Amino acid sequence: MSIALGGVEQIVFTGGIGEHDVRVRAEVCARLSGLGVDLDEARNQRGLGRVTGDASRCVVQVLPSQEDEQIARHTWKLCGLKA
Repeated sequence: MSIALGGVEQIVFTGGIGEHDVRVRAEVCARLSGLGVDLDEARNQRGLGRVTGDASRCVVQVLPSQEDEQIARHTWKLCGLKA
């Protein structure tokens, strides 16, 4: 898909493992160097926001998913409750 699209501009890690597992992010990014991913180890250790270096052709970010909050919003709406 990345070839058909002419490359990848951004990859986002989210959810439990994506947000909290430094090693998994590093291993995944190591396999994506062909897409221009250049992981910054210090940024990856911090874990939120951009985890690639400034010269990386593909930006990789870690973003909190806030899944529980979204589920609560949908449940609230389905129950016909008003905020």
